[in-house]
Amino acid sequence: MSLAFRPFAAGDRAAFARMARQFYAPPAVLHAPPEHIMLGVFDDVLGGGRRLLGYLFEDNGQPVGYAVVSLKYETEVGGDAAWIEELFVDEAARGQGAGTAFFAFLARELHGKIRRIRLEVGAENADARRLYTRLGFVPLAYEQLVLDRDF
Repeated sequence: MSLAFRPFAAGDRAAFARMARQFYAPPAVLHAPPEHIMLGVFDDVLGGGRRLLGYLFEDNGQPVGYAVVSLKYETEVGGDAAWIEELFVDEAARGQGAGTAFFAFLARELHGKIRRIRLEVGAENADARRLYTRLGFVPLAYEQLVLDRDF
């Protein structure tokens, strides 16, 4: 595998849409978001100004994964955190080091700019959980609550 990581470009929309549909397929989620929301994420990354980053993973020039990263301030660490909003690797490319390589790339890309990397993982995603544990991620011992509505 010859992996490369680069920021999203306008021509990546179709590849992103294909992979985002897979990312949001059950059992990872109970209900996939509407298509316009999934594609809106891509548009928000390209629009800039929202502290939102998107990276395409390529193997020999072919898209094999992507990540969406949101930067936010966290008082607990006194600086910015990179929140991994979405991290997806095509099934055929899994288990070949793409996840490990992406986190090494992200550490170089955001060196000196962040103090924490944060992510969520579903209980059913044992492979991802093993990767994150091997990389040093530790579970947080609290629940998150959300309130979804138009404010």
